[in-house]
Amino acid sequence: MRPRAGTIAVVVAALLVSLPAAAAIRQQRPGPGPLFAAEPAETFPTLSQRSIPPLEPAEQDALVHARSLRQAGQAEAARKALLALLATRPHHPLVLSELAVVYQERRDWRSLESLARTERSATRDTLLLAHELVLALERLNHPREAAEATVAAWVVEQDLGPWAEATLIRLASTDARGVREPLRRAARRTSRPDLAQCAARLEWHGGDPMVGLELLRRAERDPSRSPLRWDFATELMASRTGRDSTGAIEVLLDLAADDSSVVGMRLAAARRVWQLYGMHGAESEGAPRLARALRGVPVGQWGGDLLLPVVRALREAGLTAEARRLIGSGDAGAREQPEIRLENALNEQRDGITDHVLAELEALAPVSPEAAFRYAEALFFAGRADSALVHYQNVAHDPQGPFTGAALERTYLIEEAQPSMALPAFGRLAYERWRGASKRALALADSLYRALPHGTLWAQAALALASEREALGQGTAALAPLLAVADSLPADQAAPLARQRAGDVLRTWYKDDARALEQYEEFLARYPKAWNAPEVRRVVETLRRGRRF
Repeated sequence: MRPRAGTIAVVVAALLVSLPAAAAIRQQRPGPGPLFAAEPAETFPTLSQRSIPPLEPAEQDALVHARSLRQAGQAEAARKALLALLATRPHHPLVLSELAVVYQERRDWRSLESLARTERSATRDTLLLAHELVLALERLNHPREAAEATVAAWVVEQDLGPWAEATLIRLASTDARGVREPLRRAARRTSRPDLAQCAARLEWHGGDPMVGLELLRRAERDPSRSPLRWDFATELMASRTGRDSTGAIEVLLDLAADDSSVVGMRLAAARRVWQLYGMHGAESEGAPRLARALRGVPVGQWGGDLLLPVVRALREAGLTAEARRLIGSGDAGAREQPEIRLENALNEQRDGITDHVLAELEALAPVSPEAAFRYAEALFFAGRADSALVHYQNVAHDPQGPFTGAALERTYLIEEAQPSMALPAFGRLAYERWRGASKRALALADSLYRALPHGTLWAQAALALASEREALGQGTAALAPLLAVADSLPADQAAPLARQRAGDVLRTWYKDDARALEQYEEFLARYPKAWNAPEVRRVVETLRRGRRF
């Protein structure tokens, strides 16, 4: 391997000129050039795969003289002087670089391309005039060839990365496929991380993301540094767009499922994936994918911060068999943890409220506020409203508890229920809603809505009916029960929420902002201090601003 100093040379020819020679040049300064000087050329470092030999003093003087001619606007004279110098010092990088500048200022892209191709072929030097060739090809609208020259130079000299990547991104806007192909080939041939990362970016933004993922995976050869997939996912997340966030999930899931990666990195990727699913509110979608990705990683190594929410999401999505598999694959000690036992009991509860489920939840009730609330819910679901009331009241004793609000709502419902004999049917409705059985819940809510006298239970049945109709895509049919509650029971606890949701339905399903605004204004007139009043005020202000324009 050549020493680094011989791999890339950056030379400023003016520094090679002695002071006496420079004085002689000044005495021979040419006359004034044309009125309008040529457009300034882009200046590039002089590159070569070989060390650049120094010029003789006379040759240095000739080079500086040619540069003076060019700067004075006498491009043709400068060109002839440089060609004469090349006749005595053929293929010299400094002379060629100056001649390339002349062609640039004359915008003679074909001559620049010809010069670069000829000299690079003659010297077998991939770095020689690389910048200049790429520039000429780009100006001549040959983006594919420009990309090939860029990638070839980058493969030889890694320090060209910033220029090469910026150039490839620019060229991709003209010919995305033509730019991706040479970069893809180089990344596969060398497995170099910088090439793979650039290729992945281009594939992600305009090609085949799975190809980019494969290139990143191939280039991950250094176990001492974080995987390229991790870095790429972090880069995608930093962009803060929905598409890039989704892409980050796919990249991290691939890392989490990679048996060749260390377990710690797989779990770190899985936790990051779970955070992203949580940001999108897509835990039910993400839990089965994450569980599949981590097959082979012992559940005992997951940690409760990952295992519990994944099991819970599987259970809430109705994937009880997968939730049981995860719980059952843990060691005996892990299965006896109260949190795991609670999830296991709730998972069984989805299939039916049996005596075994009730007994297990009763045993766990003293462990945590959640366990106590879940036991009260199970009793309510099973039609034992009086027994459930006692446990709801116990949960509600803690004003700061996470389940206090829900427990108070159930307490109010049971205490105010008329007729109380309908509570078992309402408990069944609550159970079907809890397990996500929307069609069964809809049928029960519709039956209760039609059969119950107008009171607290009827209002709650109406709200449930509206929710299930929306969940099943029948949003316009949700308006009637909501308005019925809001208009016929304005003093009921459910009335403020019913009025707000009526406005929401009019906005979302009817696309009628004017009628929605009427409902929101009626809400604020009747319930200015309701718990949801601040939210309604914000919506009203938004709608009123829209009407002014």
